[in-house]
Amino acid sequence: MSQMKSIFGGWNTKQTIHRNEQGTFLKRLGELKAHGYPLKNAIEFLLLNQKKHLEGLHQDVIEDFLNGQSLSDTLKKLGFPSFVCLHIYFAERYGNVEETLLETSTLLQHRRREMKRLVGLLYYPIFLSLLFVVIVMVLNFYLLPRFTTLYATIGQNSSGFVRWISSFFNQLPFIMFFVWLIFIFIGLLIIVFMRNLDPHERWSKLSAVPVIGYYVQHYHSYVFSREASHLLKGGMSIQAMLQTFMAQPYRKLYHDMAAFMSGELERGQTMHQTLLQLPYITDELKRITHHGEENGRLEEEWQFYSNYCLASLEERTTKILVFIQPCLFLLLGVAIISAYLIILLPTFQLMQTI
Repeated sequence: MSQMKSIFGGWNTKQTIHRNEQGTFLKRLGELKAHGYPLKNAIEFLLLNQKKHLEGLHQDVIEDFLNGQSLSDTLKKLGFPSFVCLHIYFAERYGNVEETLLETSTLLQHRRREMKRLVGLLYYPIFLSLLFVVIVMVLNFYLLPRFTTLYATIGQNSSGFVRWISSFFNQLPFIMFFVWLIFIFIGLLIIVFMRNLDPHERWSKLSAVPVIGYYVQHYHSYVFSREASHLLKGGMSIQAMLQTFMAQPYRKLYHDMAAFMSGELERGQTMHQTLLQLPYITDELKRITHHGEENGRLEEEWQFYSNYCLASLEERTTKILVFIQPCLFLLLGVAIISAYLIILLPTFQLMQTI
């Protein structure tokens, strides 16, 4: 889905900063900005240390920046993901760019660590899966035909269980192929269906999906509460804050969400009543908004909740990753034991007939 992809703005991806280096780039940019470097000089300095494929882009970026292009648009041109550009866009409005650069670099590096961790957890199960495929191929093309010939030669019939498991392993490649085709077909249907929905409907439906819905709700709640709290603390009114959300070009969902919220507030609804109508916002944020409106500390409570949201996402990801590997081992273990049974049981049966 386009919302989950990086924004390249039409530039060749070969001329952008590699995603493995983006976190470091943002961190160094934030550090240089914190030490008093003008952004133009800091970007120019960091681009000089990039690989040769950025040489053609270097001068274009500097010229555009000198001509008034924002830092968020510059990062977009350099191939940074849309969520990075979105955070920087808001930081340019409330005046805390260097801190946001450092925080966003931490987010990028954390995502990269989680992906490495996921790959590490799946590496051994993938190896076992390939081993299982090899075992099935050996069974189907070598062992099973020989056992069948051997039984026919000595005039013995295999047991019902052995015949059943032999038949199952004979059909297993076709079953797996058919199951994969079904999954691919359903996946394509879902993608086509989702792409035809507007952002509000798309994320509303995704928020109702188990597991995925948790991430959808907490991520959008994190972005909204974090950026809205900073904008309000910077002196903006709620309507001005929503106008800023509507003006950002990186996520259409936040534009539509802010336009809806602005209209509801003009009709006399409270912020809490407005959020109640958005299914991709967590119930916790809705309750916190109601509490913050009552005590007049809405921006402070939103900021606190944004930190809680981020911690909750990290904790849930850790639990899921820890749960995945044992389940894969269990499934593969059953499959491999079944493969060995089909080899050993006919052997034991033949020994009993001798």
